[in-house]
Parts: sequence; C-alpha cells; structure tokens
Amino acid sequence: MMTGEPSPELLALHEFLCSAAVSDDAMLLGELDGFLAGIIVCPELIRPGEWLPLIWGEHPPAFASDTQAQHVHDLILGHYNGIIRQLDRDRFEPVFEIDLDESPLWELWIEGFARAVELRPGCMTQLAERHCDDEDISRAVFVLERLCHVVLGGSQALDIDAELERLAPDLIASHIGILHQARLAEAVTSNVTAPGRRPGIGRNDLCPCGSGKKYKKCCLN
Repeated sequence: MMTGEPSPELLALHEFLCSAAVSDDAMLLGELDGFLAGIIVCPELIRPGEWLPLIWGEHPPAFASDTQAQHVHDLILGHYNGIIRQLDRDRFEPVFEIDLDESPLWELWIEGFARAVELRPGCMTQLAERHCDDEDISRAVFVLERLCHVVLGGSQALDIDAELERLAPDLIASHIGILHQARLAEAVTSNVTAPGRRPGIGRNDLCPCGSGKKYKKCCLN
C-alpha cells in the first residue's frame, strides 16, 4: 500500500519492483521515490547512466523482453519527470509505502534519498555553506541529513531526533521543495555567468539534465 492515490503508471512500477524479475536488494517504490528526489535536488549533476543501474542492486532485472525493459525504463523516467513537475509547482508529495499499522514508511524513503546523496558526498553541506545566510536552506539540509543519520545510524543521538521522527513525513515534503528551489537558483546564476551551449553535448545527445529527452528537444531551447 502507498500514501495518496497512485497513478496507473506508479502502480505498474510498484508491481514490477515487487516482482520476481528483480533481485531482493532492488529498491522498492518508496525508496526509489526518495532516491529520485535526491538526484533531482542534488546541487551537482548526476547523469541517468550513473544512477539508473543503482536501482536494481547487484543484479539487473530479468526483463521478459526488450519491450518490457523499455516500458520500465519509461516508467522510471516518467516518475522522475513527475517529481520535477511537482517540485516546480511547489506541490511535492513524497511516495511513502504504508506499514502494517498504517503509518507511512518514511524511513524507506530516506534510505533512498541517502543513496542519492552518497553519490556526491558533501554536496548538501557545501550547499548550506554557500547559503549560510538563508535559514530555510540551512534548516532543510540539517533536517534531511539528520533524518539520514537517524535511519542509517553512525552518529550520536540528539535530543531533537524523536521530534524529527514524529514530523518526518511533513518535513521531508517541505524541505525537499526548499532544496529544489535552491538548486534552481544556483543553476540560473551559473547560466548567467557562463552563457551559451554546454560544450561537448551534441544536439541529438541525451540532455544532461536527466529528462531522457534529446538535448535539442530539452535544455538547448
């Protein structure tokens, strides 16, 4: 079960991730949602070729056909782009799977988010340092990193951890939105200081933004 009313595409992706075609260490939908959100809000570009294989764990899926492989790939990129649209509209709704007691499994979501952050170690801390005068960004980075520590362990417990766990579902949604806006603001500043087409990218190459579209049909315009 999942929070909200999942679309047919999301249900299809959920069904495949739970199927025998994938290994036991592949991501579940809630973890994948957190992973994709982390990829999107990361201040540094992470290309699909780097993050797509991590979804499946140690072993790639046993697709029944090339058609199924393409369909699943399209479902993943479709969800990736759907998260971006939600964030752009300030309507981000994390996908949490539901525990037996009907509580949201935000911990699974955070595990996926942490997997994305690990691809660019220190980038979130550096983002907060670049915006040290912005309390919202600093708080968002602190809360999300703290939730990662709560779930994954490895650091001394803090007095505020219990309160963060209680508020985690709401904090995740709002703070991911803050980080998305910070990333967009930095991208605009970068484009202003270094205008022109990005070198080394052909018009028919996949766009480096990760949309899955050709460069000429995406950021080139």
